[in-house]
Amino acid sequence: MFVAQFPGQMSNLAIQQSASIPGAMVPPGLEKAYTLLRGLPLFEGIPDNDLIAAMTQGGIATRQLERDMFVLDPIGLAHGQPAPVIYVARGQVAAGVFTEQELADRRTQQLAHENATKEEREQESLIKPPPLARIALKNVALFMEGDLFNSGALSAARGQPMAFYTTAPSILISLDHRWIAELAVRHPSFEARLRRALSISRERLAWVSGVKQELLDFFVRQGISVSGEMVRVRQLGLCIDCMLCEEACEERYGARRLTLGGYQLGMLDFIYTCRTCTDQRCIDPCAYDSIRFDEQRQEVVINEATCTGCTACAQACPYGAIDMVEIEPDAPTFKKAFMQRLDKHNALNFGPGTGRVARARRIANKCDHCISYGDQACVSACPTGSLIEINAYDLFRERSPAMAQLARHGFDADLTKRDRKEVLPVMPFTEGVDVRSGGLAKVKRGRYAPLVMWMLGLLAFMLATGEILLRLYAPEMSYQYSLFKADPNNVGVAEDLILERITYRAGAGLSVYCGLVGVGLMIIAAIYPIFRRIKLFRWLASNTMWFDFHLMAGTIGPMFVILHSALQLDSWVSAAFWSMAIVVISGFLGRYLYTQIPGLSSGVELEELDHQRFLEMHRPRIPVAISELDRELADYRERCSRVAQSPSVVFALFWLLWQDIARLPFVLPILPRLIDDVRGYARRRRLKMLGADSWQLRRNLSRRTARLMVIARRQVVAPKAQLLLNSWKKVHVPFTILLTGFAAVHIWDAWSRAW
Repeated sequence: MFVAQFPGQMSNLAIQQSASIPGAMVPPGLEKAYTLLRGLPLFEGIPDNDLIAAMTQGGIATRQLERDMFVLDPIGLAHGQPAPVIYVARGQVAAGVFTEQELADRRTQQLAHENATKEEREQESLIKPPPLARIALKNVALFMEGDLFNSGALSAARGQPMAFYTTAPSILISLDHRWIAELAVRHPSFEARLRRALSISRERLAWVSGVKQELLDFFVRQGISVSGEMVRVRQLGLCIDCMLCEEACEERYGARRLTLGGYQLGMLDFIYTCRTCTDQRCIDPCAYDSIRFDEQRQEVVINEATCTGCTACAQACPYGAIDMVEIEPDAPTFKKAFMQRLDKHNALNFGPGTGRVARARRIANKCDHCISYGDQACVSACPTGSLIEINAYDLFRERSPAMAQLARHGFDADLTKRDRKEVLPVMPFTEGVDVRSGGLAKVKRGRYAPLVMWMLGLLAFMLATGEILLRLYAPEMSYQYSLFKADPNNVGVAEDLILERITYRAGAGLSVYCGLVGVGLMIIAAIYPIFRRIKLFRWLASNTMWFDFHLMAGTIGPMFVILHSALQLDSWVSAAFWSMAIVVISGFLGRYLYTQIPGLSSGVELEELDHQRFLEMHRPRIPVAISELDRELADYRERCSRVAQSPSVVFALFWLLWQDIARLPFVLPILPRLIDDVRGYARRRRLKMLGADSWQLRRNLSRRTARLMVIARRQVVAPKAQLLLNSWKKVHVPFTILLTGFAAVHIWDAWSRAW
């Protein structure tokens, strides 16, 4: 825990020296540092005399560091360097565990850089070494603007040294322990701010354990803590691997600017694309000013008309977000569409009066969030809403909003119980964020159109079904009866004769209309791949809307066809009906597997780790009870291994369906939940007998054990479900073609008979 320890006795040295400074005159060389300190809320209420005395005597010192510079490390401490309390005035500092060799090498490089002359620094390479966050074995803590921490709390982690380093350009305030104590005693408001800061720091860091430690490490290691406001992620639970996002990006720019399959954490894929880092390491190496940060749009943009293809920016980017695209036709990675786009905008010109002297062989290419367009091509192209942009700090929530606000205001108030929120929530990564509207991205919305289409389709089906039921069971209440009664030709006709004429059968009247509607919707569903690839349709609406329309048409259409058939399946036409049934079932099965497999294979690691660490945490106190849970889990995993060795895919799939049915609030929920409740009750009884006294603890242990069983079941089902997923189109597509043929023959035959 990074907590400053204040000495119990106070020296009067600072008081005497502060009194000797007349008129609070700032000594030469400290003006800039003094102006900075006076603007920080933490030091409000400290008189100028005391603050200047502390600065003059080295009790308070400012230090400006570049990114990836050690603030303090065990090597420095071993040489007698003091361990002050650090206040982050600007920037960001992380604590990481390093190997001794890496720590020594990078510290040597830093010392050489700090001691180099101006001429020597100009000779240094503009390509920086890999970020310290990447080479750290584990990033264990993060401190942002306004945070206070004790740099002397360095300790070895599993035999490896730990060090503090900057993850962004930072301005740090070093506070000597003695001066902290003296200023705290003399100025109660300062003492109160310090106590609040340290209390909040303790509370926040206490959360970071178990799975949350993995989340924090990912947050820092992958550069998300220093990214821009938004980060683009792919929700694996919604993605169907259609790759339309990459295709849309390449279609717009000639070469794609994002790549799926990035750094994955649970159910989220942090795709390879530009994150608009706060310090933009890619800009400085460019000797031609061809890459810059647009302050107004808050975006890093490349001037393609002046880019020489030197690759310096691509090498400087720590996250592989910049690609060099070849524009020479004989190059192996040549992109013709990319070259044509540049040529259209005269971005390939060279020579006098142009942006470059010589002809470029390659041009840098990176995502700029489509700043010149009204939407982001990749997000608009995603048919399921899987690809979104979301606020990185809201997603990871490394601290609660109230904690961040207090840090910005110098901890001028106490943190209330209502303001305390869980930090680094695990749920978004184990269950997904469930955002389908593009999040913060620019996208063609159309979010209500699919809902309207579903409502209209279901309403039409219910009206048709209601009319059919009324004709069969209450003919005098049907719409057809009202039409007969209103017909002048039926005046005087007996009631019994009118009722006899009210019926419903296949091939006549309402049945024909149901068939036409059903076939029309099925055709729309079948040609969905055409909709998603033609520009006109993409201009009319996003792929998300067309995909929802595909699902609606593929669901409502067969329902109308069922009404059309009146379940009279005694002729060759039944072949079309059963083909339709196979198409619909295979379609739903494919969609189900697409959404389940990521959760089976990707989302369980974090959750399993969380549950296992919870059991290990309670093992020393109730070893017998935890051993009983270990035995139960071992027996269940043995059953799972037998299922895994079985060649049956159907049985494994049934396991998966049984689990999902149990989670539904409707559709046969009673039996699976009843069995789970009985097992849970028996497990809690055993835990009570084995020493788990707390009812809440027993319930928590039982719930986590049940979830570990579900995870074991998922790990068995995942490879078998993947095999089934790889084969479902081999059934879905051929039977769709077969259905289309049968339907065409049936319509032609019925039409010829009618005429």
